[in-house]
Amino acid sequence: MICTPLAAPTPDDLLAALPVAAAAADWLELRLDALHDLPVEAVLRALHHVLPRRPRPVVVTFRPREQGGFRDLSPADRLRFWHTALTTPAEAFDLETDLIAQLLPTYPPNHPVWARVVVSHHDFQATPADIHAFAKAHFPPFAGTVKLAVNVNQPDDVCRLFDWLTGTPSTWQKIPVGMGGLGVLTRILGPAYGARWTYSTGHDGRAVAPGQLTATELRETFRLPSLDRHTTVAGLLGCPVAHSLSKDLHNAAFAHLGLNWVYVPVEVSPDNLAPFLRDAIHPRTRRLPWTVGGYSVTLPHKIAILPYLDRLTATAARVGAVNTILVSGQELIGDNTDVAGAMRPLQQRFALAGEPVAVLGAGGAAQAVVSGLVGAGAQVTVFARHPDRACDLGNRFAVPIAPLDDFHGRRFVGLVNTTPVGMAGYAEGACPVPPERLAGLAWVYDLIYRPRQTPLLQAASQQGLATLDGLPMLVAQAAEQLACWTGQDIPESVLFAAAERALADFKAAGFKSAP
Repeated sequence: MICTPLAAPTPDDLLAALPVAAAAADWLELRLDALHDLPVEAVLRALHHVLPRRPRPVVVTFRPREQGGFRDLSPADRLRFWHTALTTPAEAFDLETDLIAQLLPTYPPNHPVWARVVVSHHDFQATPADIHAFAKAHFPPFAGTVKLAVNVNQPDDVCRLFDWLTGTPSTWQKIPVGMGGLGVLTRILGPAYGARWTYSTGHDGRAVAPGQLTATELRETFRLPSLDRHTTVAGLLGCPVAHSLSKDLHNAAFAHLGLNWVYVPVEVSPDNLAPFLRDAIHPRTRRLPWTVGGYSVTLPHKIAILPYLDRLTATAARVGAVNTILVSGQELIGDNTDVAGAMRPLQQRFALAGEPVAVLGAGGAAQAVVSGLVGAGAQVTVFARHPDRACDLGNRFAVPIAPLDDFHGRRFVGLVNTTPVGMAGYAEGACPVPPERLAGLAWVYDLIYRPRQTPLLQAASQQGLATLDGLPMLVAQAAEQLACWTGQDIPESVLFAAAERALADFKAAGFKSAP
């Protein structure tokens, strides 16, 4: 089930939002606290006006600002609202834990209204250490549903939320909500493991809590209604991950192949990388309840992940960086499909053998590109902002390392940018080298794919140089990953179509940077 909040500022806006939200939602949350200019009596009139027109079941919410609401509400205002609202025919009511004792004189535990009540607790800082004990102490046994919305700071928090969700049977229906990047696992996989519903962004696409996804994404990209306890989970580890198209490509591939898999992008900070691998992925130590099919790895983890893997494929060992995690029996294996992904579109366009090629950057993507270029016979020079940190790359492939400021296009035929400079949401609008220094090149290849026309590629095009963006590489390396995980080949046309749809949606939404 997908529940979409309607946080409209006026009763008329609330009515207009109903059919918009109903298009992709199963439930609608009427965030009546968003009617912040209306007194309580007017809010109740708006509720009575809206209920007969609801196209989906609704849960009524009237939350004070200190608990995540949109307005200041006194205890008296809240009680006056709920004493009346609980008499309406709404399908559900979201009540904060501090109200329960005050409502019991009017609505005793055996009152039938409690079957429709969602008793909620919000903590925007942390997750309780003992969730089972916390729930027993704070949630009444007579409530129909209980919701625990907490900030997730570490992988252990996610594990404990799923343990609470799937643990000791109770009379409650449960809604665990993990807020933040790691909490996306609760938002996508919670319903598959018994959560009553998951919350999407508001009807207008704006998040009303950290980490929310749109209802359309949940339904169409992640295919949430079809997920169950037999769904195999794959995903993306990175920081940030919001800009990535990988979720669109891989989930489209799973749908095309008819596989009960889902691909979830998880924002994992460097500090959380080791515990996430231990608690959420590694077959010997995993605490989450699903089967893991594999993970993609992106910035900044492609090199940092190496010590936590059991072994590397020959390609990953040669490159010294990993973009793909394989699960084999009780082992985690690091692989690298970036080499094939980067080189396939490049070699289809340009001759490389014996040609001088410059590479910008010295991170994990650069290591894959340099490995491929050297293997193709190119004469490679790496330009890095911090050349002293790139010594391992230079020694590994016997290529010279130079300061970024020393780059001049007249010394090279081609240039490959492996840095994130110019990517949506990261130094957006910037060029990794001054445009005038591109003079003399024949071609420029930028691994960034959002936007496809980066400032670097725009500058190159204006000078008449051939250009190649990063989308063909993304597709090629994803196809390689999918084959490794599933043993099945996917037509690259399926992946390109999914990427183009996602990019078009992104552009239509009017965003300049990643959401």
